Amino acid sequence: MTTDRRRRLWSAAKLVLGIALLIAVVRWITPDLAAIAERAEPAPLLGLVGLCGTVIAALVTSARWKVMVEAMGGTRLPYAIYFHGLVLTKVLGQFTSTLAMDLVGRGLALRSAGSERGLGHAMTQAILERLFDLLLPAVFLVWALAIHQAAATGGIVVATFAAILAAFALLAALILWPLAQVALRAYLWIAARRGRQIADEVREELLTTPIDRGLAARVGILSVLRYVAILGQYWAVAGAVGIALEFRTIALAAPVGQLAGIIGVTPGALGIQEAGWAGAFGWLGALDPAAIGLFVLSQRALVLAFFALLSLLSWPWARRARRRPGSVPKDSYKS
Repeated sequence: MTTDRRRRLWSAAKLVLGIALLIAVVRWITPDLAAIAERAEPAPLLGLVGLCGTVIAALVTSARWKVMVEAMGGTRLPYAIYFHGLVLTKVLGQFTSTLAMDLVGRGLALRSAGSERGLGHAMTQAILERLFDLLLPAVFLVWALAIHQAAATGGIVVATFAAILAAFALLAALILWPLAQVALRAYLWIAARRGRQIADEVREELLTTPIDRGLAARVGILSVLRYVAILGQYWAVAGAVGIALEFRTIALAAPVGQLAGIIGVTPGALGIQEAGWAGAFGWLGALDPAAIGLFVLSQRALVLAFFALLSLLSWPWARRARRRPGSVPKDSYKS
């Protein structure tokens, strides 16, 4: 059996596993599927708010990607290329591999648009973004455990939440580079342990790409804005199907859902992210089983629909940007 065929079979197996996990999670939450449908109370206006949250999160994440690419010596490309590449790989990652789309797919999207930097350069940004996207929810998970244990409510929850966001943005300039070096070396070590071949030029790019404090600070601020937008997105998705969530509930549950989505091994963390959300809401005791089942199904369907819509709408924008004279220079831009 060829390597490509084994890879396709493995991808198909993970997709089947994800679907099975999703079914198992929903049946575990509530065996009465009719109760989930009866619990739904559509609110289209909040659905639009959820779409706006997805748009804002995509705009901020695309800006972060563009900042990192250009500050780290990448080719200057129009912003539309980054936005379309991001939302398209988000959709494809729901059916293949989110990690592969982040590490390889986005790099290929830039190269097809005229980027002259190698795969290692693109992988560096993807790994650094994953580092931020893991670290911030991890910090908030510790916060959520403390808040829940102390039974804190109201102003204390809001104030401490805002303080963590501010501290994270300020400390990003100090912590990114040391953590980035650890993360990049860890990635190479894991790849070697799995027998994955990484070209010498890719390895060199991974370990020598410069990151200064100014870049780290900007990435930290954009990561904070992204997290807040995603929080708003999930709050609105819940409201769109008739589930009213307090700020405390969504703020404490989101770190678990986010981390489950990032570390999930199935395509788009299918089944694993739903288990994370279900476990978080069950731990908080904030929702009835039918509402939890409705939320995990709705967030999967609506967020996928939002990204698919953005992919379609942004495609003409990206195509025009590619055709614009002088939009993709021949020489790489060096910071």
